[in-house]
Amino acid sequence: MLAENAMKLLANPLRVAILSWLKQPDVTFAAYSQLYPYEQYGVCASLIQDKAGLSQPATSLCLKSLHELGVVEAQKVGKWTYYRRNNARIQEIVDSITEQLQQL
Repeated sequence: MLAENAMKLLANPLRVAILSWLKQPDVTFAAYSQLYPYEQYGVCASLIQDKAGLSQPATSLCLKSLHELGVVEAQKVGKWTYYRRNNARIQEIVDSITEQLQQL
């Protein structure tokens, strides 16, 4: 079930792009500024929204679905939410997809 849910979620190119951006936030968001270093909390949702060129509700839906799958972690700091990749969960999903494909 994990593999199927992950593949559905990651069929969306924007969600894949967000995961890619969060892999090296200091490089991806070099032209942006935020209050805290990326290593401390991750990337502010507003920066992700700006880079994606989406409305706040559309960005929130993408981030919510990634968070529900567990591939990103969210941390509230004041009124802002910061996101970072959950590499352990990503590896778990890769392993699950690999296992499912090997059974075909």
